[in-house]
Amino acid sequence: MKVKVKQKEDFHFIGSGGEFPAELVIDAAAHVGGKGRGFRPPELLMYSIAGCMGIHTYEELHKAGKHVEGIEIQTDGERREAHPKIYTKITLKFGIKGKGLTDKDVKDAINAALTKTCSVAVMANMVAPITCEYKVEGAPGILTGTVTAPAFRP
Repeated sequence: MKVKVKQKEDFHFIGSGGEFPAELVIDAAAHVGGKGRGFRPPELLMYSIAGCMGIHTYEELHKAGKHVEGIEIQTDGERREAHPKIYTKITLKFGIKGKGLTDKDVKDAINAALTKTCSVAVMANMVAPITCEYKVEGAPGILTGTVTAPAFRP
């Protein structure tokens, strides 16, 4: 996959390429001179993990013949204070709506995405352990649970 970013002005960049024709606006944090003109790169990583996990969790449930009305994922990432300010821990909070979903259905789908099919999460988990919390509405009652990625072993 090829994308490019081009400086528009000082810390403000525009990204393009890939399969989607729209531009992506990027800017630095205010404390280094950014002016709120776009997404910050660490935020984009969180969007990428959440989006990838949502797509692949839905895919797994869909392939299993399960009915999913909607998936929402919130992220919470902890970063080191010192440079490089890498993520050290990531939590994904899933809200899933669907009828007839079981705890096993949801755990299996999230686990498959987290450990096999969501390449963004698999890569991030090599540096920052990922834990997924879920709440399912529409099943018989409300289901809640946690799925944690196994520690990366090179």
